[in-house]
Amino acid sequence: MAAAKAVAGIVGLFVLWELLVRIIDPPDYLFVGPLSAFAELTERPGYFAENTFVTLQEALAGFALGTALGVLCGATLHYSSTARSFLYPALIAIDTIPKVALAPLFIVWFGFGFESKAFVAMAIAFFPLVINTFDGLSSVPHELQELARINRASAWKKMVKIDFVYAIPSIFSGAKISISLAVGGAVVGEFIAGSKGLGYVILLANSQVDLPSMFAAFIVLAAIALALFFVVDYAGRKLAPWKNHAK
Repeated sequence: MAAAKAVAGIVGLFVLWELLVRIIDPPDYLFVGPLSAFAELTERPGYFAENTFVTLQEALAGFALGTALGVLCGATLHYSSTARSFLYPALIAIDTIPKVALAPLFIVWFGFGFESKAFVAMAIAFFPLVINTFDGLSSVPHELQELARINRASAWKKMVKIDFVYAIPSIFSGAKISISLAVGGAVVGEFIAGSKGLGYVILLANSQVDLPSMFAAFIVLAAIALALFFVVDYAGRKLAPWKNHAK
């Protein structure tokens, strides 16, 4: 039922968009409707599929790396007061730097290939997972901590069987934010130094004032981000079924 409503909402948005274009009738070099974008997708499916695959690889690599480092860093901040004192302010300061400004640095370090785009995606996906992991681990109820102490659970068992289990919903909340940001991060990297990928498609279409191709790339990017969001959300609900029952 929820999926049907989501599809109906997206279809309704496309219909409204097409009606608006037909009513206003702007020049093709200013604005186009979804039918023009979908026509472009059907005319060059191989071109869009190839570049979509490139961006998807970069986004998933950046998300995976950002997730691993974000969870590790968030856990370090929670379990080490010394690390928290030194690293937390530094992380907040780094997070305020626009990630677009970091992209050229990654290109200098890792070159113009796949790695630099993946690291841009990682940099953007990293911070939500740090914060959500830290908050999730810090919100474990005192009663559960006392239960672990009474049963003389080791620090490792407490961390694995109580802390991280309780923090799973919070971690996946951060992951749902990060997966969409990772897609955007991959595109940012392609904007700056890309010869393929959907970011490159958008730049090329912009230079040629080819709005149908540009909007087609936008639609594909939105579809990728939405699909990945639902995959992460599904995984989170499977790993934390008690959260759904609580609702």
